[in-house]
Amino acid sequence: MQVQGTCEEKFLAIKNIFQQSFDDKEEYGAGFSVSKGIYASCVAKLIQEKEIDIEKKVKFYWPEFKNNKENILVKNILSHQSGLYRFKKKITNDDLLDYNKIINILEKQIPDHLPGEKTYYHAKTHGYLVENLIRKITQKNLKEFFDENFSKKYELNFNFGFKKNDFSHVSDLIENVIEPKIVNNDFDAFNNPEHDTNFYNSKKWRLAGIPSMGGHGSALAVAKIYDLLANDIKSNNKNIISKKNFKKILQQSTTSLDYSLNLPIKWSYSGFILRGGWMFGKNKEAFGHNGFGGSLGFADPIEGIGIAYITRKINSTMKADIRAVSLIKKFYEILDYTN
Repeated sequence: MQVQGTCEEKFLAIKNIFQQSFDDKEEYGAGFSVSKGIYASCVAKLIQEKEIDIEKKVKFYWPEFKNNKENILVKNILSHQSGLYRFKKKITNDDLLDYNKIINILEKQIPDHLPGEKTYYHAKTHGYLVENLIRKITQKNLKEFFDENFSKKYELNFNFGFKKNDFSHVSDLIENVIEPKIVNNDFDAFNNPEHDTNFYNSKKWRLAGIPSMGGHGSALAVAKIYDLLANDIKSNNKNIISKKNFKKILQQSTTSLDYSLNLPIKWSYSGFILRGGWMFGKNKEAFGHNGFGGSLGFADPIEGIGIAYITRKINSTMKADIRAVSLIKKFYEILDYTN
């Protein structure tokens, strides 16, 4: 595949590295999702409009949120500290398509720990929890809210749920299986339901717009959202949220070890990851979100830029992907040289 598009001459080295990844069969296309950071932007919008307060209890907005969950705060959900990181009863991938069924399960489920006590990445539950808050507050589902406040306003090629004409603009995922599958009989954040790339490539999955994992879009769209956020901080542009309000919710949560990922993760109370190493560039003020398989997006408020890498060939990990990191390092090297 030949990489297409244009860039300034000083950035040709980055284009060449990207092309090499195709030549070496490390990449086959670019255009999928890093959904959690995108809907975190929707929450930031609601915070700016004083529609939601992350210090309030979830039950304030969602009265059915009971069964030992009454003291969970909105920020506990956003920072993956709610204790609802997994489904504790067996579900199928088809169950994920039934929004009301999943919400009913989460409403009845008892958390695994006290709010704020531990951090477990909510791989599959997170989007449902956040979207239901958005629904309770706005009377719109995530797709409707995002389309109205982001896609149409900023002409973004990103969606939570396909329309018919979207199917001609999407590529199927290809999984790069390196390590043997480890059988774990205990339900965790990832294995219930089982990961199934073929299911994620299916028409019914793409139509459903599952919030945690089912956003689809271009790297340009993801980068543009993070560019808006970066400049909301750098220049107080208030495209999505004011600098003052954003800095309040970008505070680091109380624990650093993520037990789902078994990695030190600096989650913010707004749902973004802080200081992600070279995955988010060289500046410690950067924030963003990576995705399963190697995709990522982040904002650098020091430089006032948004960056995204979206891959079709997924690696079975949440760790930094060398394909993205090599491009990001080269970008900052050129930036330092030309500044």
